[in-house]
Amino acid sequence: MKKLLKVFLPPFAGFLMYFLMVRYSSYYFDLRIDQMGRGDLLSFMAFYRYMLPLLFTVAVLTQLLVVNPIWRSVIDRPTKTKVIYTISLLFVCLVFAAGISYCIWDKQDGIHHLLMQFVFMSAVQSFYWVINLSILKFLSS
Repeated sequence: MKKLLKVFLPPFAGFLMYFLMVRYSSYYFDLRIDQMGRGDLLSFMAFYRYMLPLLFTVAVLTQLLVVNPIWRSVIDRPTKTKVIYTISLLFVCLVFAAGISYCIWDKQDGIHHLLMQFVFMSAVQSFYWVINLSILKFLSS
């Protein structure tokens, strides 16, 4: 049962936080599927609203196939190894945030818009991973 909780609870908690933020925003009922891809907050919210089942499925599979095996191998290691893994996770988040930001960036908006998208995507991923790893730590103790 504890293994099942480690697979489903961390992604569920992270996605629940985002769901509540999107669902109870004043824009929720105005979000349309054609708003996705514009590179602003509303397009991100529209993407999240319409792709939630797919995103959650990917998160659970990532948790099962990638995160939990790494977590089991790191949990009993010394603090130095844990810090290295945390820095590696941060680096991976930054690389993905940069890639996603660049893909949805419109060059006509300027480099400032790209940097703001990068900061936003980095914050979203960091928030998710803090929740995820905190729950795994709680379940492991």
